[in-house]
Amino acid sequence: MSAEKSFYVTTPLYYANDELHIGHAFSTLSADIISRYNRSMGRSVHFLTGSDEHGQKVEQAAKARGLTPIEHTDSLVGKFKSLWELLDITYDDFIRTTEDRHKKVVCYALNELWKKGDIYEAEYSGWYCTPCERFWTEKEVPDKMCPDCKRAVQEISEKNYFFKMSKYQQQLIDHINANPGFIRPENRRNEVLGFLRQPLGDLCISRPKSRLSWGIELPFATDYVTYVWFDALTNYISAVGYPFDMEKFNRIWPASCHLFCKDILTTHAVYWTTMLMALGLKLPECIFAHGWWVTGEGKMSKSVGNIINPRELVARYGLDPFRFYLFREMVFGMDATYTEDNFVLRYNADLANDYGNLCQRMLPMLIKNREGQFHKVAPKLPQSIEIAEMAGAIKKDYTTAMENFLFHEALKRIWDLIQRLNKYVDETAPWKLAKEQNWATLDEVFYTIGEGIRFVSLLVEPFMPHLAPEFLRQIGCHNDRVSLDKLAWGQLADGTRCTEPAPMFPRLETERIQNLKKGSKGEKVEKAPAKTKEVAAKPAEISAEEGLVSFDDFLKTELCIARIETAEKVENADKLLKLTVNTGDETRTLVAGIAAFYKPEELLGRQVVMVKNLKPAKIRGIVSHGMILAAATEDGGLALVSPDKPAKTGIRVK
Repeated sequence: MSAEKSFYVTTPLYYANDELHIGHAFSTLSADIISRYNRSMGRSVHFLTGSDEHGQKVEQAAKARGLTPIEHTDSLVGKFKSLWELLDITYDDFIRTTEDRHKKVVCYALNELWKKGDIYEAEYSGWYCTPCERFWTEKEVPDKMCPDCKRAVQEISEKNYFFKMSKYQQQLIDHINANPGFIRPENRRNEVLGFLRQPLGDLCISRPKSRLSWGIELPFATDYVTYVWFDALTNYISAVGYPFDMEKFNRIWPASCHLFCKDILTTHAVYWTTMLMALGLKLPECIFAHGWWVTGEGKMSKSVGNIINPRELVARYGLDPFRFYLFREMVFGMDATYTEDNFVLRYNADLANDYGNLCQRMLPMLIKNREGQFHKVAPKLPQSIEIAEMAGAIKKDYTTAMENFLFHEALKRIWDLIQRLNKYVDETAPWKLAKEQNWATLDEVFYTIGEGIRFVSLLVEPFMPHLAPEFLRQIGCHNDRVSLDKLAWGQLADGTRCTEPAPMFPRLETERIQNLKKGSKGEKVEKAPAKTKEVAAKPAEISAEEGLVSFDDFLKTELCIARIETAEKVENADKLLKLTVNTGDETRTLVAGIAAFYKPEELLGRQVVMVKNLKPAKIRGIVSHGMILAAATEDGGLALVSPDKPAKTGIRVK
């Protein structure tokens, strides 16, 4: 890739027939992570996402809601964009297939291929699946059920327009064989080559307006609209200037990577590539088909109704832990199973125990013994030398993994270093060195751990763009950053001063998770004895004054300062507001009965006191994770409990 060319990454255009789920978030987050990585390597990046808004399913969904198709898509696109904002997606462009800039290019491409003779008119008979908007042959549907969505197909005979896809079959095979990294992972490449061993049919690229009116009109046949795939796929070139701004187009195209889910592999690897060949354009450098996120009911699907809402997970656990989990858990390219239990176990093991534990163990000792300053010394301990060498090897492996979109492998190597650093703390026992006043060795140990935190935080930042910088701030080097291409061991400046560490990943402990841990080790899980029996055996320890709680019980309630980020009324509930609050280390959703006393716009940015460790409850279908405190006023109103001066968001109230 030349220095002038942008790294151009795309997501699929998400179909505007319903709200998005965790699978859509995964595709978009993968593009965001690789974009952040490339920017951190000093490269120019162009990141495209958008919405696919034409077709029969959109038309039917709009009708069901009593809306016009454009009213329907406008409302959904707003929700798409708000989700990307919540997930902090750093896209450069969002394209809608209903935009004029896109429709002009689709019509231009259709005209070019019509004039070239690569589009022709013919009578067609086949078995049509309306939900998938796809024709199937008699052989493909022996039971008259769609192979993809398992719903009934109907036989249709009609005149349509076809793209001569078969004309480019051998050219495509030759390209795939000559470019082993073109289709990834390798099993998807083999799948496409297997598909191409059979004669490739031509692609029906139209639908008669009598059956479907919501689409881009064929410029040479105004009684027809364009088939949704020929329309949607063209976004990858319409968004970057083709053919009306070729200077921009040549700077960005070909795409560095199209990222999408494996269920649309054929459309990208065969339909799209042959369309590009027919237009005389270069093929993308890479197309990567990742796997499905599945649940107990199988692949997540809007139509099946087994989707997991990413908004709820972010509200419950925070954005960065959500981003981290998806890419730590899935081998990118393979399927992965989502369970909440697994999420919590992974969070506690990798984030709370490993990454978060480094600062919590080391910085208080540094503050106590060395006034919070790192003193740079040449490594003498064998373990210190080993870690420095290991960091260099890990950066090399990480870079290779990221360049090849192997996110799981990149995170695995980062965690190899994090786990080695935790072991190093145990091996060197800095608390003993401090007691012995062995300051030279203690400085070496502190510097190695601090430099390790800096190193891993910069590597993990594309995955955790909010909490990784907070780790850098805590060790005192947030204003002294280097790009990943210049990252090397030993760049933590002498005299860097840390700050008091705040817990970044509070453990998610529940009795159920504890039992799961025991079960995973093959231990017999026994039900804990009822606490009421234990109390009954010690009546003398109970206060004689009813209604009083012990100091220990009081400490179980965790109060913190939270900042209200968003507020909106709960539908069909006059007294309730749905709030998104920032608790310092995460964002949560909660429901508060304050709508009669506060307007949503009055609450934005306000600091409140919140009960952080309250058991989540479902209120009007919304999972409320916490409670804000309020008091009755003398005039019968309600007043939120807030600090009288600005306080640090997330700090515990004592």
